[in-house]
Amino acid sequence: MEPQQSPIGNLHDYYADRARWIAERDGRDAALPDAQAWRKLRPTIHRWFMASLGLDPLPEACDLRAAEMGAFAGPGYTAKKLAYQLLPDCWGSAHLYRPEGVPDDRATPAVLYACGHQPSGVIGYRHHAVAWARRGYTCLIFDTIEQHDNPGDHHGLNRGATPQWIAMGYTPCGAEVYNGMRALALLLEQPGVDPQRVGVTGISGGGAQSFLLAAADGRLRAVATVAGVSSPALAIRNGLVQSHCGCMYMHNRYGHDVSLYSALVAPRAVLYCYARHDPLYSPAEYRDFYKRSRARFERLGYGECCVLYEYDGPHGYNHRGTTDTIHHWFDQHVAGEAHPDVDTLAIAAEQDAPDEATLSVFHGQTPQPNRLHLLPDLIAPRPQIRLPDRVEQWNETRQSVIERIRSEAFQLIDDVQYPQTLDHLGRYVGDTNLDRYRGRLDLMDQELALLSSRDDGQGPLVVVIGERRQVATAVAAATRDHLTSADVSILAIQPRAAGFAAFREDQRAHLNREGCLVGLPPTTMMVQDLHHLWPAIKALPGIQNRKLYLYGVGEGAVAMLYHAVLRQDPDVAGVILEALPASFDSTPFQILNARQAADIPHAVGLLAPTAVALVRAEGLSFDWSWAHRAHARCRGHLFETSTPAKAFSHLLP
Repeated sequence: MEPQQSPIGNLHDYYADRARWIAERDGRDAALPDAQAWRKLRPTIHRWFMASLGLDPLPEACDLRAAEMGAFAGPGYTAKKLAYQLLPDCWGSAHLYRPEGVPDDRATPAVLYACGHQPSGVIGYRHHAVAWARRGYTCLIFDTIEQHDNPGDHHGLNRGATPQWIAMGYTPCGAEVYNGMRALALLLEQPGVDPQRVGVTGISGGGAQSFLLAAADGRLRAVATVAGVSSPALAIRNGLVQSHCGCMYMHNRYGHDVSLYSALVAPRAVLYCYARHDPLYSPAEYRDFYKRSRARFERLGYGECCVLYEYDGPHGYNHRGTTDTIHHWFDQHVAGEAHPDVDTLAIAAEQDAPDEATLSVFHGQTPQPNRLHLLPDLIAPRPQIRLPDRVEQWNETRQSVIERIRSEAFQLIDDVQYPQTLDHLGRYVGDTNLDRYRGRLDLMDQELALLSSRDDGQGPLVVVIGERRQVATAVAAATRDHLTSADVSILAIQPRAAGFAAFREDQRAHLNREGCLVGLPPTTMMVQDLHHLWPAIKALPGIQNRKLYLYGVGEGAVAMLYHAVLRQDPDVAGVILEALPASFDSTPFQILNARQAADIPHAVGLLAPTAVALVRAEGLSFDWSWAHRAHARCRGHLFETSTPAKAFSHLLP
C-alpha cells in the first residue's frame, strides 16, 4: 500500500488511524488461522491476552474464605449474601440466587452475572438474577471492585488520576476479570451447581467483563455480552474513549485487534447484543467488529457459535426481546434444554422487592482488614531485580534486564505501518550553520535541526529531544563555554506530536489512554521516534566518529533514558537527564509496562558504564543504580548536579 501524501496532523488522529489499521490488518483473510494452525497458536495468543490484562502471571490463588452474610427470599427464588476473597484480605461481594423449592443436592445450570455501572451492582441488577432463578438456573451476581461498599477503583485512568497504572502494566479491566474468575470459583463450589453447565453475561461494563472472562477462563460454556465490547477505532475517532470506564478496555501491549482474542472463546458460544441507538457503540463500530469476530469463528469451523443480535433503543436492554434472546441462547448452549420464559423487565418493576438493608452484603462494614484499595499494587507489585553477586556477573545482569525491558515494554517499537524517512530541507549559514531535516514515521512529521560551527568541526554532538527553538536555546546556553573551545554541535529532535502537532498537557490523560488502546502512549512513541531515527542520524554527514551526548528534560529525559538503555550505542559518551521523575509512580509520562520491566532508577543503573549526569534529581532514590555501578566498577560515572551547565562541564571534554 502506498502511503498517502498528507501527513497525520495530531496525535488523536494518529491513534484513530493506527487502531483502524490494526483492525484491518488483523481482519484480512491471511491473518485468520485455520483450526490446525490455531491449535498451535492458541497458547501464545492466550498468554498475550492475559498479559494485556495485566494478569500474566496470575496472582497466586488464595482461599476464597466464603462467608455468608445473610439470606432473603422472594417469589420463585431463595438467595444468600456472600463475601469472598480475591486476594488475601481483599474482599468482594455477591448474591447467590437459587430456584425456589430446588434442594441443594439437585444440580442446575448456572449463570455468572457481571454487573455494569449501577452504584450497587448486586442490588441494581438483581432483577436479572431473580429471572434466572425463576427459570431454573442458579445465578451468582457479583459487584465490581468499586461497587457497593467495596473500596477499589477502576476509574483511575479515564479520570486521569492514576497514570502510573500504565507503566505498572495494571489494568482495571484485568482486575475485574480476576474478580470474575474468583466469583466463578465461588459459584462452582456452591452445592447444586452443575460445573459443566455455566455461562456468563452482563451489560455495559458487565458486558465487557463477561466477554473478557469467557476468553480468559475455559470453564464457561457460553457468553452473552450486551453493549460492552468492540474494537476501539471508532471510539477513538469519535472521542468516546473517556466515556468508557477503565474496566472496558485492556492495554493493547501486542498491537492486535480485539477480534483476535474473541477466537479464544471458540468453540464455546458467544452472543453479541447491541442497541442501534447506543451513543457509546455505533452500528458501524460493532458490526465491523462482529464481522471480524464471526470470520474467525467460521475459519475455525464454529460460525454458528458466534451470533449478533441488534435491537432498537439507547444503551440498555430496552425491551423483553433482548433478555429473551439471551435466555434462549443459554438454554441452547449452557443448559442444553428449554426453560420457562420469564419477563425480566417486569420483575424490575415489582413492588415487593426487599429493602436495601436486606439486600446489602456489607451494610457499610466490610470484613477487616480489607486491602481491596491496594489491589493495583498487589496485582502489579514493584519489580524486584536482583543485583549481581560478583563483579564478573554485572554485565550478564545488565543484559538480562535490558532484554526484559525490550520484550515486555517495547514489543511494538518496530511495528509501524509506514517506515521512517528523513529528508534534508536545506542549510542556513550564519554565526553557526543550521541544517534542517524533516522526518516522517507512520505519516506523522518530525523535525531535526543540526546546529554546528561554521567550520563543521568534529567535536562533541549533543542530541536533545524537544521543540527545536526551545531546546537549541537551552543547550546553547548550557554549553556556551564549550561552543568554541570544544566545537560542540547540537542536534535538536522534534518528535511526532510536538511543535505544531503538540498537545496540551490537560489532554495528556485522554491521549495516554488512547495510546494504551493501540500500544503506544505518547512517551512510548518518543522512544520509538528515537529508535527509528537513530540509524539515519548516525548516517548524517559529519556525524561519524563523533562523541555523542544525549540530553533530555522531563518527558524527554524519560525517553532518552530508555532509548539509551535499549540502543547501547558505544558512540554515546554521556547522558544528561534533567528533571527526571523519581519513578513512573510520580509522573504522567508513561511507557506502557515499563515499571514492571525496570523502573526509572533501574534504567539509570543499566546505563553503566556510560557516564550519566542527573540534573535537579531531588527525591530520587538510586540505591540500585549506585550498587549496580559499583559492580560495574564505574560508580563515579554517575553525577548529580543542580544545573545543566554544570552537567555539561562535567561530561564534555
